[in-house]
Amino acid sequence: MATLLAPEDFSSDEDAMALNKAFEGWGIDEKAIIWILGHTNADQRKQIRLAYQEIYLEDLNKILKSELSGD
Repeated sequence: MATLLAPEDFSSDEDAMALNKAFEGWGIDEKAIIWILGHTNADQRKQIRLAYQEIYLEDLNKILKSELSGD
């Protein structure tokens, strides 16, 4: 599996807030979710998950599963 290089301007807080925005309203912004999570490495995704938990007091993994499950 290819490893992405960490972007110099990475901000876990900004990405967490952008993900939260992608979950708002009717439906979700799948392109935004894919863009954010697809352009980060495993360590950065962990930082985003922890930032999301700290900012919104919710588990990002559970939200992603719920929003992307199609139920």
